[in-house]
Amino acid sequence: MKYKSIIKALLTITVVAGLQSCDKDFTEIGSEIIGDNDLNIETYQVKDIISYTQPYGAVDTKNLISMPFGSIDNDEFGRVNSSFVTQVTSSSSTFDAINTSAVIDSVYVYIPYYSVYDKVENDVTYYKLENVVGEGSFNLEVYQNDYFLSEVNPGTGQALAYYSDWSSIFDAHKKGAQLNDVNKIQQSREVSFTKRNIIIYKRDKDGNVVINEETKKPEVAETLSPGLWLDLDTAPFQSMFTDILANKASFKEPSYFANYFRGLYFKASANSTKGLFGMINLANGKLVIRYKQEVDDANSQGEIVKKTVYNSVTLPFSNVSDTNNYQRTINVSLNSKGNADVLPSEKLGNKELGDDRVYVKGGEGSVAVIDLLNSNDFEELKKLREMNMMINDAILTVHVDINAMNKNQIPKRLYLYNYDNGLPLSDFLNDNSVNTEYSKLTFGGIYQAANAEAGISGNTYKFRITEYLRALVKNQANKSPKLAISATNNYNEAMLLTISNGTMNKLKLPIPNTIEEVKAVPTVATMFPLGTVLHGTKSTGKEKMTLQIYYTKIKK
Repeated sequence: MKYKSIIKALLTITVVAGLQSCDKDFTEIGSEIIGDNDLNIETYQVKDIISYTQPYGAVDTKNLISMPFGSIDNDEFGRVNSSFVTQVTSSSSTFDAINTSAVIDSVYVYIPYYSVYDKVENDVTYYKLENVVGEGSFNLEVYQNDYFLSEVNPGTGQALAYYSDWSSIFDAHKKGAQLNDVNKIQQSREVSFTKRNIIIYKRDKDGNVVINEETKKPEVAETLSPGLWLDLDTAPFQSMFTDILANKASFKEPSYFANYFRGLYFKASANSTKGLFGMINLANGKLVIRYKQEVDDANSQGEIVKKTVYNSVTLPFSNVSDTNNYQRTINVSLNSKGNADVLPSEKLGNKELGDDRVYVKGGEGSVAVIDLLNSNDFEELKKLREMNMMINDAILTVHVDINAMNKNQIPKRLYLYNYDNGLPLSDFLNDNSVNTEYSKLTFGGIYQAANAEAGISGNTYKFRITEYLRALVKNQANKSPKLAISATNNYNEAMLLTISNGTMNKLKLPIPNTIEEVKAVPTVATMFPLGTVLHGTKSTGKEKMTLQIYYTKIKK
């Protein structure tokens, strides 16, 4: 009968958990369940838990799936500047249509933001921007890059790493003058992220916008989602056309073009505002060169005459392929600070006693390491095994130091993983829960703000690590891998894929560790160079980092 009672209690737990909303997922379930006569639902707070700040320094940021971009004052983490370098790609037929009369009309860059449709007002479509922090703006300089980006070291054949602290290298390899229009302050000195769509209008042979005779409105050639739009100086690209016409055979090889035009350097820096930061979809970005030229055409009498036509060359910031060629594009994210001070997130925490505050920051940043059930020859771990408990739930609760953080900059989400091997926890991998805003709801890591009216104390992140704790207690080996909390924001599909695959980015300098040195951090951490301050295990009061186990105990 006791077996039936246990099953009954577990079914009750499952139903309650399934009905709870995102933040209700982490209600103390022991207080919500009425135990059977033969059972008790009890809680246990783990005592042997130490958390400390572990800075990891520069990291390889080659070919991130989402590019961090902007400049923002990130509270205790200081000013964060996030710049990038990217190649553009060509194919064997990219420049076939150009002739000797080609004159460049305009050059622009377009890189979409991550956004979802919001509404239409006065014939303008507005979007909600995702993974954008701050309400200010930043300065931007765009240059032609002259540092050759190669996938492998030709001497060794090994893949080359490009590190987040290489800003000075790319500064030293700027080619020519600034390309973006310095007279348009919204494209250079006050860059912000627009929420409205971008409309490209049709133009006639003279370059004038075509007006529809019936509607009296401009005719639309293309509509783009919100993104970074920059007009570039045409002079360097006119010189490029001259060189292409002089050597068209060579420019049919994408590798030749990649060496000739080594990409663009987007350098973000502070202006007088608090700044702005966001993730941009570089994979769908492009450099477009619009030009006009004369071509032969037949008139109504069949005579060959010269005709002016407008064409464009599109050079994507992503990989391209055709029947003859394939080229891999390289991009690099660059992090720099606004000052030279050593910040708290750059100082190693107390590994023996833990920290009262832990600093979690992405990019060239730090993680919060959690050393769990390892002390005194695994004394508490052995005790848990001896209790022969049936673990129903295990919740790690972490509080934000709200006095240290601007509430508008607190990341929507943090990521918890196995620090020793870099792999995601089974609780993460096995969680398929989702709603309109978040995935992996059961695993958690979602920021819950305080709400006095709703009775939510909040300002917390909570992680459900039930499967992890069950396996740890069940396994008779005396070992407990360390965990770590890294920065991220809300996951998109590509980010989820990198986590599920255990994708990591190489550190410039490995971190000493008990079992094996740590050589990489999760890719999602390198893509979000902002941070947050958390209460650690040495913090006092109710905001201390805790791990609660909820378990079923059979009455004797």
